[in-house]
Amino acid sequence: MATTLETPGPPGRYHPLRLMILGNGTREEVQDYVERVAAAIRAVPRFALVGIDLSADSDLSQCPADVAVVVGGDGTVLHTVRRMADRPTPILGVNAGRLGFLADLTVETFVERLPDLAARRYTIENLMTMSVKVISARGPTRVFHALNDAVLRAAPYFRIVEIGLSIDGESVMSYRGDGLILATPAGSTAHSLSAGGPILPPSAHMFVVTPICAHTLTQRPLVDSGHKTYELVVRGEGIAMILVIDGQIQIPLQSGDRVIVRRGDSHFPIIRLPGHSFYSTLRDKLGWGAYPAGDRGPRS
Repeated sequence: MATTLETPGPPGRYHPLRLMILGNGTREEVQDYVERVAAAIRAVPRFALVGIDLSADSDLSQCPADVAVVVGGDGTVLHTVRRMADRPTPILGVNAGRLGFLADLTVETFVERLPDLAARRYTIENLMTMSVKVISARGPTRVFHALNDAVLRAAPYFRIVEIGLSIDGESVMSYRGDGLILATPAGSTAHSLSAGGPILPPSAHMFVVTPICAHTLTQRPLVDSGHKTYELVVRGEGIAMILVIDGQIQIPLQSGDRVIVRRGDSHFPIIRLPGHSFYSTLRDKLGWGAYPAGDRGPRS
């Protein structure tokens, strides 16, 4: 679907907050959600809807908005991050899927919270990103940027691979198994979590290294500083692997190829409305039970 640009009406007493709607136009349900979101935005005089972009490949590094409203799931948010490159616009994620930590608002909640957005009652949380450098003995060195994770896995699946890990130049371990995940705090609730990794709060400046089906039971997830340099090396002759970045980009790797991961030079800004709680999101998304604060639970 092509990009639609809209001309805001004349400004009132306050500079209108410029919003742009982004999403995956190939999903029919997303288009329905976008229509509801757009109608709600247009009904608020203190907003200026500057565009709707449901395309998959447009350049968003020059997004003409103060806030990008991303309608979809976490995958859509990650795709948006890549398209914004190193000039990100603060995003507000509206979930059109079943599970979302980056897009954690339902359409109904988004509409209810529009007065807070219009009054600029929100904070911007800067999420840690990662820089992923791929050094190949047979090709050029390439650098990618990610918000969630870098995953090394066997190609094809269900083959044991060996990956060497060094941190700040010190050899740490050789992992044997189906693969290895290196995730940011934002990525700790994605693939790493399903592989048994720990949950890191968004404010943490840490990386988590999570084995995928480790062949040795003593190889457990590892958490270390986000200010260090992590080097992953593909070991073994004739071994083929795939590097998957944010679930969006796939890069073939072979024996001897190296992947260097560091904290990204820039952060990714995400809008948080009043009352947002990381632990509340975890309870809602993961189905955790909880008693009210101060309640010790049932008594005999």
